[in-house]
Amino acid sequence: MSRTHNLSVLFGVVLVLSVIALLFFYFMRTQEEGFGCQSDTVSWKTYSSGDLTDMSLTTLFLFNSTDVVTVIHKGVLRKGGHSYLIDRNYILNVEKVDGSNIYYIKDKKLNKSEDDIAPDGIVNEMLLDNINFFYINKVKKHAWLIKGLVLPVMMCVAVPTS
Repeated sequence: MSRTHNLSVLFGVVLVLSVIALLFFYFMRTQEEGFGCQSDTVSWKTYSSGDLTDMSLTTLFLFNSTDVVTVIHKGVLRKGGHSYLIDRNYILNVEKVDGSNIYYIKDKKLNKSEDDIAPDGIVNEMLLDNINFFYINKVKKHAWLIKGLVLPVMMCVAVPTS
């Protein structure tokens, strides 16, 4: 009985230490891991020629890891009497500027679906945003303000990342 009691105590100690280690690593992980949010935007632009372009866009912003971000755009662009589907994503390699919420975009790769025939730069043109940095500010518990390269100044709300 003493051996069974010792094994039970040992098992209990291992279990408690495992739970403590898991909780420690969960709370010590960086804020960016698993971060994801969604924003819906509507924008329009009137050109000097009088032509009007408008875009309805849903953007998903997903921090895959501390140095990789995926930005997914889905929506519709109307320009010159034509409608174009927007279904594309950007894979961004980023580096956080020490001591801040600012990220430098080291590299970006555009992937488009076959149905997305909108011009490559139209999202940036419509959102008036083409810079190499973005920053994130938490506004509420599940809402963030994001300003940057392939995103407008936008508010986004948390989405599940798993």
